[in-house]
Amino acid sequence: MQRQDEFSLDAVTASERGVGWRGISTEKVAITSPFECVYFDASVGRKTLFFDSLRYIFQGALDKELCTVLLLMAAQVLGTSVSPKVSLTVLTSIGFIGMIFTPITQQLVNRSRWNNMQISALYFLLISITFFCAAFATSWVIFFMFMAVARIFDKQQIPLMIDVYCDNYPRAHRGFKVGTALACMPVGGIIFSQCARYLGDKSPHHLCHALWLASLLALLCAICFLKIPARKVVAASHLPLWDNFKWIARDRLFRSVLIFYSLIAIANQMTLPLRLEYLANHKQGLAPGTILAIFAVIQPLASIISGPLWGKLYDRVHWITMRQCVTACFLVGIPLFFATDNINMIYLASILLGIGRSGGVIFWSLWVSNVAPRDKIGAYMSANTAVMGLRDALAPLLGYILLEYAGPWTVGITAFILLVIALLGFEYLYRRSILRR
Repeated sequence: MQRQDEFSLDAVTASERGVGWRGISTEKVAITSPFECVYFDASVGRKTLFFDSLRYIFQGALDKELCTVLLLMAAQVLGTSVSPKVSLTVLTSIGFIGMIFTPITQQLVNRSRWNNMQISALYFLLISITFFCAAFATSWVIFFMFMAVARIFDKQQIPLMIDVYCDNYPRAHRGFKVGTALACMPVGGIIFSQCARYLGDKSPHHLCHALWLASLLALLCAICFLKIPARKVVAASHLPLWDNFKWIARDRLFRSVLIFYSLIAIANQMTLPLRLEYLANHKQGLAPGTILAIFAVIQPLASIISGPLWGKLYDRVHWITMRQCVTACFLVGIPLFFATDNINMIYLASILLGIGRSGGVIFWSLWVSNVAPRDKIGAYMSANTAVMGLRDALAPLLGYILLEYAGPWTVGITAFILLVIALLGFEYLYRRSILRR
């Protein structure tokens, strides 16, 4: 039997009425292969989009911004000899390392009686409990342990959404719907991080209130997951827990995309700490408010506005073409950011980087569905998540080593070379016959 990806790259779309697996009137939207016709329930798609968007607003508040505020407040209340910057770096690394185990937890999910959204709700219920318990911590070590556990549970949920997207969204509109939902995540981060900062500025001893707020947000995320329609992915047999890792070795296309994608991710992650340091030491002496505006306002706004547009592009062009467009944003934005002292050019570069980040998140959330057999999408996505965790844990370390021993220019040049190699690599994949109809 031929691979699914040989047929699904140029999906034929239609808009007819039919009856879907849920037993109610549905919208026939896509044909994913010459042998398979898929029916989608339009009302299910709308419900999924609403609660997924609402979930991203709440989850955006639980991301890096709010954790930064909580670490700062905890350092003042509980006292610690470790700087918040180091603590945040360690906490982020713990989350990335936790992603390496997602193929194993995915196998456990398939063995359970619950569907993906019920398991996702369980993860966020546990996150809510950890935040609530952290409010009663009396030492920095105990507080940090609760935060680390919450970060690990958060990362285990990542591979569980793609099956829901493929079931509930037609291929012709999947990118736009996912992009619209993802655009809500920075909104939640901006709103709720400001609330937490207000509590911190008013009194650092309001740490308990901020943690209770975080607990409530995680609980709301869990409720949203339960509202998203999902079917149970039934495991054919009890495969070994590490079985999902095998697809990296067996599927040459999947492995090639992972390699080239990793080069792009490493190039981007390497330069993240450099951007803040570059602005802090800018020749014109940029004010802290200007630096904050670039990272907390300009880039998130660029991501919010461009998200649905990237989704539309994903729906209308070849997925490799979209990947090349996203890479082009980084290929222009990163050198432009470091090559000029003109603040307007830095603003432009920041916008490009924000746009590129938005497109990259959408692409990462969906590209596996273009190369994996339909019944193996969850397994492939868990392996993809594990590779992401490994590379994102190592990339900042590589950037710091190059910065320490070779200087910032070497880091910038290395990132540029990695992006060019990835661009050429994806072009090679696109031209291969396996990726053409």
